[in-house]
Amino acid sequence: MFDKHPYRWTTIGSMDHLDAASLEEFIAFNKKFYVPNNAVLVVAGDINKAETKDLVQKYFAPIPRGADIVRKTFTETPITTTRKAKYNDPNIQIPAVVAAYRIPSMKTRDAYVLDMISSILSSGKSSRLYKKIVDEKKMAFQIGAFNFTQEDYGLYIIYGLPLGENTLANLLKEIDEEVVKIQKELISEKELQKLRNKFENQFVNSNASVQGIAHSLASYYMLYGDINLINEEIDIYNSITREEIRQVAKKYLNNNQRLELEYLPTEKTASK
Repeated sequence: MFDKHPYRWTTIGSMDHLDAASLEEFIAFNKKFYVPNNAVLVVAGDINKAETKDLVQKYFAPIPRGADIVRKTFTETPITTTRKAKYNDPNIQIPAVVAAYRIPSMKTRDAYVLDMISSILSSGKSSRLYKKIVDEKKMAFQIGAFNFTQEDYGLYIIYGLPLGENTLANLLKEIDEEVVKIQKELISEKELQKLRNKFENQFVNSNASVQGIAHSLASYYMLYGDINLINEEIDIYNSITREEIRQVAKKYLNNNQRLELEYLPTEKTASK
């Protein structure tokens, strides 16, 4: 597991909601979700299995089961026309442009392909967006693309922070040009192999310790219902083809399928 979210902005309204919540609401939330039937317990290390089971029984069995948690699923209508929004944040001094696309569940194969597209666009200084917009054209001091995938739907987010007099519109135009290239042109075999090497290295590093393996097993069980993904996930990445990368970019990363957000400082903070 590795960090796919290098640029984090304020969640709009989240602090207002927390400030408005009562102590009783926090207690009720804790009682509802922090219960044994909504948890995954992993014990890792050089252990005696029988003794460990006895200890788990001793310390965890007395904790009462909570009420059954009803998990709702939602069906979202497709985005078919570009949505535009602005948000002024008094806590920032530099504007950003954000293009957000709705994508499918992290359990789908397409989600893995979108991970690879993120790497092509913005992972490292040799990535397409960084090399062109930050390094060569010096239009932005930060640029990125990441796959914020979740259980039902997710977001594919591309963002940029302009440098100097460059506008958000011009920055988005340059970003779009690189996305269109992936939609129209197959990446090279060399680039594909580089991607596979990178994802294999990340996978091995994240599972190089007992703690890392335990975290992976817990996540695979809780979110995917399949602990065997620890043996199979790298094979999924390695099986992705150049044609799939082009096809998935065409399927999800179109202008009429996104929200374009201008994330702006207020006049007061902008003038500092």
